[in-house]
Amino acid sequence: MGLGVIEEKNLNDIIAYALDYPKMVLSEAKTLSTAHNLEDFACGIYIGYICGVFFDGFLKRNKRYLDLEELSDFHNIILKRTQEIRLKIKVHLQLK
Repeated sequence: MGLGVIEEKNLNDIIAYALDYPKMVLSEAKTLSTAHNLEDFACGIYIGYICGVFFDGFLKRNKRYLDLEELSDFHNIILKRTQEIRLKIKVHLQLK
């Protein structure tokens, strides 16, 4: 069955919010990073943040974890928006 329209909207809203307010996630990435590529590390932190917020909200709303089809839809949405996330990170990292 996959993610419903409401859950898909929730995920896209979380991504949009994270991209509109990047300072918290990027400052955390700068603080924690020992990696040579801050952009890759920040991208991982960002996606982890988005996943955590979405999974927590999904569990609270539905009182269950995502099934395999929902998880597949979730991953497809994240993959489609990864380039957008990476570009936003690049822009903000170059400003500092």
